Amino acid sequence: MSGWRYEVWVCDTGYRKPADHDGSCGAWKRAGIHWNAKWFNAFEEAALHGHALVEAIPVGIDPGWKPHTAFEHVHGGGLCKGCWDKHMNTHTEHVLEDVTGWCRPCLDVEKRRGPLTRTPDGRVFMCEDCRAAFRRHHEGCARGEGRDPDPRLYRPVLDVAREDAGA
Repeated sequence: MSGWRYEVWVCDTGYRKPADHDGSCGAWKRAGIHWNAKWFNAFEEAALHGHALVEAIPVGIDPGWKPHTAFEHVHGGGLCKGCWDKHMNTHTEHVLEDVTGWCRPCLDVEKRRGPLTRTPDGRVFMCEDCRAAFRRHHEGCARGEGRDPDPRLYRPVLDVAREDAGA
């Protein structure tokens, strides 16, 4: 068969908390394969797991296409990039609590999670507060230039994919 093969890979690290799935996962098992027009089924299957990826792999087509991660799902979302960037700009030193030994501002940032979201810079996990703020800014800039903003930006990837699939 030729075309696009969509492989669903599930994190097999044994992590139980969503916060544990932010960048350190290294054990994966393939849970399913979907071909061509069935790409949305791969996204839906990935969304059933605590942490899963969908790898899009070209098979027997134009060699200019490369394998890539088409979708990622972390139950509860991933670490919000907008919140983390704001945190890094304002928080330069870790203040460790005596009892736990943890830095409270860092922990507070990790509580703010959201779905994988389409942005002009690619797909990132964003909480609702950041998503809405970026969307308002994007709309304001686009209107200032006399054009309509892209309605697909600053929306959860799975929602946009659901519309594309007609599901």
